[in-house]
Amino acid sequence: MNLRIDLNEPQILEKVTSDKFGLLVSHEWKRLINPYTPRSEGMLEDNVTELPFALHYRQKYAHYQYEGIVYVDHEYQVGAFYNPQYGFWSRPGVTKIPSDIPLQYQKNNPYATDHWDIKAAQAGQLNKLYRAINNALQSGRF
Repeated sequence: MNLRIDLNEPQILEKVTSDKFGLLVSHEWKRLINPYTPRSEGMLEDNVTELPFALHYRQKYAHYQYEGIVYVDHEYQVGAFYNPQYGFWSRPGVTKIPSDIPLQYQKNNPYATDHWDIKAAQAGQLNKLYRAINNALQSGRF
């Protein structure tokens, strides 16, 4: 039995590196990680720019939510405590520093977590992304 496989690598590479394909990947990944994204009123997950192969969360507090730790005014941080006068707010012009205090996510979203893309991948969402990508490629959309 003879087997011959013709593989057009440049054409495949062109498909899977195109902006159109990258936007599909980003859109699908955002959909799959949304359950793991912290949510109160939806501002974080609703203010996302989908770029080819990337998501950009536009809320000012996105980084803090993603890191999953409280950032504090360095002058008022004492161990795992904070100054009651300032709480977790920094004084004007003071840059906050990371503490050892984990963020407490609202319980109305049971999957909400820090590093939500990584946690979603560990929970099996990455396999769903692969299936969606394969389905799109097999359907001839690209």
